[in-house]
Amino acid sequence: MDYDLLFIGGGPAGYEGAIAAAKKGLKTAVVEADRLGGTCLQRGCIPTKAILHSVKAIKQINDFAKIGVRVEKFQVSTDEINRRKERIVSKLTRGIELLFSQHKVQLVKGTAQVIGANSVRVDGQKELSAGHIVVATGSRPAELPFLKWDGQRIISSDQLLRLESIPDTLLVIGAGAVGLEWALIYSYLGSKVTVVEIQETVVPGTDHEIAGILKNELIKQNITIHTATAISDPVIAEKAGFTFKKGEKEWREEFSKVLLAVGRIPNTAGLFAAGLPIHLDAKGFIPVSPNLETAIPAIFACGDVVGPPLLAHKASHQAMAIVDFITSGRPVAHHPQPAAIFTFPEVATVGTSEDQALKEGRRIKIGRFPYAAGSRANAIDEKTGLVKVIAAENNTILGAHIVGAEAGELLPLLTYAVSRGLKADEFKELIFIHPTLSENVWEALGEIAGFSIHI
Repeated sequence: MDYDLLFIGGGPAGYEGAIAAAKKGLKTAVVEADRLGGTCLQRGCIPTKAILHSVKAIKQINDFAKIGVRVEKFQVSTDEINRRKERIVSKLTRGIELLFSQHKVQLVKGTAQVIGANSVRVDGQKELSAGHIVVATGSRPAELPFLKWDGQRIISSDQLLRLESIPDTLLVIGAGAVGLEWALIYSYLGSKVTVVEIQETVVPGTDHEIAGILKNELIKQNITIHTATAISDPVIAEKAGFTFKKGEKEWREEFSKVLLAVGRIPNTAGLFAAGLPIHLDAKGFIPVSPNLETAIPAIFACGDVVGPPLLAHKASHQAMAIVDFITSGRPVAHHPQPAAIFTFPEVATVGTSEDQALKEGRRIKIGRFPYAAGSRANAIDEKTGLVKVIAAENNTILGAHIVGAEAGELLPLLTYAVSRGLKADEFKELIFIHPTLSENVWEALGEIAGFSIHI
């Protein structure tokens, strides 16, 4: 065998899994056609957060007058925002390359196809063998049946990422995390942004109360949002025009550019050679066992290619779990997956929502603590927000949902609680620093277990 373990795909799953395997003494390789880091580092999580950091500064300057600071004039350079974003991506990419060198992980450039239980072919020519293979090829943006990218009027987030020009008007189709983050970015950079979503709420699947707060705050930031609204009859010319329909109301609008943010599809087409007993499901995902094995036990799959949620941190943790399973036989653990949206305000969520619990007929308790009642939130003028904790009747924490400043940073403690089945009562004696936003979490837990003070 050329390798003990071979990863196909150098995104969060592939590169982190490979480093973990190498640290355990396995001879490891990664086959990657593009740059290391995958969508998350090269085109998604990291570059968008870098741009959002710049955009947040615009928001803060606009809000300065409320806290006694006046800024008369300031300039925004999209060129410098772009260059900073590229510097960050390049630095982190070089960091992965250095880790590969330090841990003797072999990077093989090219596109791989699995041709046997222990073999792959790269670029249709070079064959490599491995004791185990892990498929982690990720996903790509989806299109609509009646609307395809043309790179001019109808674009994907890849084109928006370059900040080459700021359109007068931008239509974002899809109110998920990707759509809303880009809507904010381009709104603060000067576009008149409209978001359309066919579902009833923004971020479909998120707790309705949390989604409602987010929607209202985005509207306050000059973003037009149409939920429960369908679009049809595209006419693409100098501008892109559509018919909007919400209930009985129908109208047409035109936009300079249109971002399709309607989900993602797995990169699995042609991945397995004909004759292999690995069959994709109707959406192109790879069916796997609880231990992430495919129909061929020596071949595993993880990350976006095995289905929702399509999250970088899910992918990397699954890859490391596969390494543990291969080296020690430890079964893959499946914990609740936290998720975040880096809008203003942020949203972070894990586990059961109120909507899910009611749909399942569960009897629950809900602990709520509004940011407006928190000392730190008032001191830093971040009063918009809510910590919401869902618990069973015996106070076992089932889920947690936060909308507000630093929501993503506040969630891990609650993720741990949900994963371990802790009770709200267990946090009464845990001392939180005062004044911090994290005290909002303690107060929400206290609403369930009867020890809250400020509400």
